[in-house]
Amino acid sequence: MKTINKIFMTLGVAAGTLGLSSCVNDLDLSPVDPSVTTDVSKNMDQVFADIYLNFATFGANGDSPVKDFDGGMAAFQRAIFTAEEMPTDEACWLWDPEKFGQINYGFVTPDMPCVFGFYSRLIINITLCNDFIQSVNDGKFDLDEAGQKRAQEYVRQARILRGACYFYMLSFYENPPYADETTPVGAQPSQPGRAEVYRLVTADLEDVVASYNNDNSTYYGFVGLDAAQSILAKIYLNAEVFSGTPDYAKCYQHSKAVIDRLGKGGKYGNGLAPTYASLFGCNNQMYVVGNGGSPVNEIIWTIPASKYVDNGNVVDNLTSWSGSTFMIAAWNGSNGVVTTVPCPTMDPAYSGKKGEDLIFTDADGTRHIYVYISDKDKYDKALKEYDTAKSDNKTVWKTVVEELVADVAYSFDPAAKGYMTGQWFNATENWKSMVARKSFVRKFDWNDVEMSQSNDSRVGFWQTSSHGFTAENTSLVGDDWGSNGYIAMKYTNWAYDQNGEIDYAASALVPMTACYGGDYAALRLAEVYLMAAEAILQGGGGSQAEALQYVNNVRQRAYGDNYTPWTSLSMSELQDERCRELYQENTRRTDLIRWNKWCTGYTWEWKGGLSSGTNLPEYTKSYPIPTRVMTSSSLKQMTGY
Repeated sequence: MKTINKIFMTLGVAAGTLGLSSCVNDLDLSPVDPSVTTDVSKNMDQVFADIYLNFATFGANGDSPVKDFDGGMAAFQRAIFTAEEMPTDEACWLWDPEKFGQINYGFVTPDMPCVFGFYSRLIINITLCNDFIQSVNDGKFDLDEAGQKRAQEYVRQARILRGACYFYMLSFYENPPYADETTPVGAQPSQPGRAEVYRLVTADLEDVVASYNNDNSTYYGFVGLDAAQSILAKIYLNAEVFSGTPDYAKCYQHSKAVIDRLGKGGKYGNGLAPTYASLFGCNNQMYVVGNGGSPVNEIIWTIPASKYVDNGNVVDNLTSWSGSTFMIAAWNGSNGVVTTVPCPTMDPAYSGKKGEDLIFTDADGTRHIYVYISDKDKYDKALKEYDTAKSDNKTVWKTVVEELVADVAYSFDPAAKGYMTGQWFNATENWKSMVARKSFVRKFDWNDVEMSQSNDSRVGFWQTSSHGFTAENTSLVGDDWGSNGYIAMKYTNWAYDQNGEIDYAASALVPMTACYGGDYAALRLAEVYLMAAEAILQGGGGSQAEALQYVNNVRQRAYGDNYTPWTSLSMSELQDERCRELYQENTRRTDLIRWNKWCTGYTWEWKGGLSSGTNLPEYTKSYPIPTRVMTSSSLKQMTGY
């Protein structure tokens, strides 16, 4: 039985032996014995599951497929986020310059750990797919008739997942390494050129799509026809960058096929989830294709997670330091917020009451919240604490209700900068690691010049000037968190009901500590709508009215009762709407390059290393192959590195 490490070697990365789901030392660059084998003949289902596992998990140091490397940084979603989001206007990383270098400014070097992280993750996942496909094709598994049928379906899914990885390889590298199941064991990878890799990947995915013959049966957590066509549409949308020739017609063709299947039902009749926030909560699996828990299936490709309470016990089925955990914890922080000292009462009229019913205002305008306490001793103690705070000039702010979330009152220390707490997101893990850039914040519709209030629900969990933050990016330094950018929180640990509203009773049963159990939405129907609209505007088919309707579908959900349909659509308007809808969903750098806005034509804070932004050199459109790989292979380095 051949070893998986040989396939890693064909991609220029030596690997340790890989068995089932251990994935230990996959990228250990020390010499390995090619005669060592891993017998997987009886474990096809488990080996196949390992492919999905390598998209979903791996976490802290010591729990990683990459030797001597932070496993969280090398987890799929987080690794791609590093490459797609951190150099752009949407986000940045405030800590660990030794790991991330100047990626916040759009610059990297081949020796940076983060560069090794996202390259390695893509190589690992492609290799696992290739090895599995080759094992099935070579009859390496001992299978009965049912197993043979199952194997062919597994191969089809492995090809889809491999295609998703090659989308990012095509986006990140001007001359990406390429290997598939036909690559001889032990052979060096080829670098046939970006256009040829584009041709090979799209041809393979087209074959996969044709093999479905319109059979759209997909199980939750797995990829199927909708994912295959959506990934193809993403590749075709960027065809001009990847191959030198645009192919918007095929982008539109595949997007339209997905829309025709999924774009129906739900609150708005267009297949989208009822609220934007519910797509990024802890029970968002109800909106995943194949789950059957909702009449709509907006999340086409999900990276699952699972953590919940059962009979008082926390059940942790699948979590990591990536996905929803990363998306919550990296933005989350805690500055200057306490639970308000309540104004206690023994009046039985307040027994059982919560929230706004208990808030009152003094003659001087001070707001309080009643808390009914039946026990006299406890009441006296609470009243004493309240009176002490109210009479002390230094602590009187603790008696003022500034925020009421889930029936809990909060007050803000006026001496602190950046008032927020993880309890507002039903989460406690907080790293204070990211802030948004002002150019991105400005893309949303705000009701005030301070950019603190908006009718756009997509900023519903943001922390803005209303909580003591500033939109100005005075620095990209972790110690300045709270005074150097807004907190663009998107994912939360809240549970949502069928109407898309927070279910506080259900949320009370959700563990607030890391890691969290919400799925990561890797690809959504909303993105397919926007891809189709862009393809139409670029002459790929359809009509202007159709493109306008697709964009209005997205905007209607964002604005709800405050929605006003657009009556026309320009490319610049579409680009900004795509930014607003898909922020932090690992599309931004690729989008800016496709629109010729990465190097010139658009600046954002700290682009190119200047606080006001400046142009980037052309070579930054490609990432380099990591030094650790170049020293052990004959691959050609990317231009400029």
